[in-house]
Amino acid sequence: MGDPNVLKQLRANLHTYPLLYVEDNRGLNAQATVLFKKFFDNVISGYDGEEGLALFEKHRPAIVITDINMPKMDGLKMSEAIHEIDPDVLIIITTAHDERDFLHQSIKIGVFDYLIKPLKIDNLIETFTRCSEMLVEAFHRKIFNANLHAVFNYQNNLVILLHERNVVIANQPTLDFFGVKNIEALRKRFQTFGEVLLEHKSFVYDHGTMKWFEHISAHPKRLFNVKIADQEEVSHHFILTYQSVPEKDGYAVLSLNDVTELGLLKLYDSNATERESLIKDEKTVRALLEMAMRSSAKMKVHNLYKGLSIVNDGIVESIEGKTVSIKSAYVQLKAMQYEKMFYLTSELFPMTILAEGIRQIDLGEQYVLFSQYRLVPTSPARRESIRVTPDNNIAVTMLYEERRFDAELEIMDVSISGMRVQLFSLPAGFAVKHSVILDIVLTTASRPIIINTTAEVFRIDEVNRRFEVVFVFNLHDEGKKGMIDYIAKRQMVLIREFKGIQYEK
Repeated sequence: MGDPNVLKQLRANLHTYPLLYVEDNRGLNAQATVLFKKFFDNVISGYDGEEGLALFEKHRPAIVITDINMPKMDGLKMSEAIHEIDPDVLIIITTAHDERDFLHQSIKIGVFDYLIKPLKIDNLIETFTRCSEMLVEAFHRKIFNANLHAVFNYQNNLVILLHERNVVIANQPTLDFFGVKNIEALRKRFQTFGEVLLEHKSFVYDHGTMKWFEHISAHPKRLFNVKIADQEEVSHHFILTYQSVPEKDGYAVLSLNDVTELGLLKLYDSNATERESLIKDEKTVRALLEMAMRSSAKMKVHNLYKGLSIVNDGIVESIEGKTVSIKSAYVQLKAMQYEKMFYLTSELFPMTILAEGIRQIDLGEQYVLFSQYRLVPTSPARRESIRVTPDNNIAVTMLYEERRFDAELEIMDVSISGMRVQLFSLPAGFAVKHSVILDIVLTTASRPIIINTTAEVFRIDEVNRRFEVVFVFNLHDEGKKGMIDYIAKRQMVLIREFKGIQYEK
């Protein structure tokens, strides 16, 4: 009789749907109706095709089970007539073994399934299970389609359906934005969407090195900055998303979120003086974070645990006053606990955001609250070489204008092409682009490696009354091999060290 739990669940899924059963054998009709009522509350019985069709028009059942050979109208003709009224009705044919020739015709009609007589409970359960799945899917599709028009037309975003780059459908906010009454008028204004994309630094538009459609269609999960003028020729800043339509070649949906009021256009395309002012403006950075929040944009969160790069996705969860909340991975939050800062990068941002002023890190809920942030020109994502903080197995001495510096000099980090050191004071006349001699000693298990190299002063920063100096150099042969080996081993130590920190409370 089948698994009672399966029968119970199947009845729970089907009992509200009416079932029409058409069978001219009255004894078989009565027996099968009793069986069907184990699954359906309402079973409607008919005894020939004409009666079955009339009952269908009156009750509009979701499922029809019918015999083939019946008086007045056979089951196949009845099924065909029913599908002309409602093509979504699930029709099940009951057939004897010698009636299989009718199956080809039933396939053309679009019959859902057929069952061999006499009916068996296991076969019924299998067929009714698939009916249940189809009905649930159809119900969900009906709800979706019923609400799609409202969502399409009454959300704030501009939504456009493209076919081969041409605009074929646009929602009401799009028509309002361009000041047109219908899609025909919109097509007269522009046929391809690329015509409305205006030039703006780092934004998407057609120019010498970029074809807008090729660019966005090659990156379907990314967000893009675009500038478009409205009906009054006022420029607006939008975040554009692109989504191809599955199984429909050439079709795509564009959605554009207007973020003009955040006032970020000047940040992307301004003169040097104005840009410098905007970079230092905390409100500008907060506007960038709000833009990311509105667009549900994934950012990359970067930390450098003693030079070891830790990178995970992050999203802006909320902004309240100056305080920003970002969700990210547990491992990223552990790195933040150590560094007390982190970097945020996104294809939407013109520069990297340095986040400081951490107020709270919640490892359970996986979020960080911070209230200090600024734009910085450098990005941890664009490091040309790996930099690590040193251990006791490396030392350096600097020779500048025949004076040696060693006791006053502390290594902050080192790479294959440079070194950052800290000094208590600078030699007289010491400046960027000056040359020095560095003697670097690497202690290994076998023997010390001494690297003597000329280096250039790349940058000088004053931090907490001390001076941080970045040197760049070009190592060769054994010196280069020794430095690569040192950095690789140091990395492995830091990886093990950080894994241990992850499990600390």
